Amino acid sequence: MPFVALGTGLLWFGWFGFNAGSALAANGIAVNAFVVTNTAAAVGGLSWAIIEWIRNGKPTIFGGCSGAIAGLAAITPAAGFVSVMPAVIIGLVASIFCLIAVTVINQN
Repeated sequence: MPFVALGTGLLWFGWFGFNAGSALAANGIAVNAFVVTNTAAAVGGLSWAIIEWIRNGKPTIFGGCSGAIAGLAAITPAAGFVSVMPAVIIGLVASIFCLIAVTVINQN
C-alpha cells in the first residue's frame, strides 16, 4: 500500500507538467491548468474516500488514490479551458463513475 500512495503522488506531481506544460508558456492558461488539475484530483480522491466511509464505515488509502487518479484522468482534456467549479464537478463525477464501475466489476 505504501507504493500505491507513492505512485499516486508521483503521478499527481507529473500530471502538473503534462497539463500545465501543454500551454507551452508560463502564462495564465498554464496557471489555470495547474490549479484545475490539482482541484479535480483532490476532489476525486476526497469524494471516493467519503463514499467509502459512508458505505463501508472507513475510507481506504487505495480508494483515495483511485479517486485522485480518476480526477486527474478526467480533467486532462479540459485543463486549459475550465475554471475551478467545473473542475470540482469533473473530479466528483469521475470519482463516482469509477467507483460504480469498480463496484460492478467486483460483484461479478
